Amino acid sequence: MMKKEEKVLLYNFKDKDEFTALKSLLENMKINVISVDETAYQQKVGYLFGLKGFSENRSEEGDFAFNYELMMFHNFTKSRLDAVLKKMREQNLKVPVCKAVVTSFNRFWTLRRVCEAMEKEHLSMRKDER
Repeated sequence: MMKKEEKVLLYNFKDKDEFTALKSLLENMKINVISVDETAYQQKVGYLFGLKGFSENRSEEGDFAFNYELMMFHNFTKSRLDAVLKKMREQNLKVPVCKAVVTSFNRFWTLRRVCEAMEKEHLSMRKDER
């Protein structure tokens, strides 16, 4: 059985040096990197990952401000995902607060909806820590 291609989507990375270092680390681990700009929030996750049956969304959704970096993983085993995060820490790369795995549900969501869900989850976790 052929191994499925691992892909990581990087969204909203403002620090170019950090982004370049992270992209290099992922590519060295033979992971396909998908880098999208801030306008990608209106696209469905499935489209951004190049999944079958998804096409570009041409409608405008208005402005969207997201204050976090997002890493989204596709076709990763738990151990492989853990290995990526461990390598990031070893190389002193910041591990984004907002991380997600592509699922059979969220592949139909827009990137904006994923970001909003991540932000809501992050804020509720911070509230619980107080």
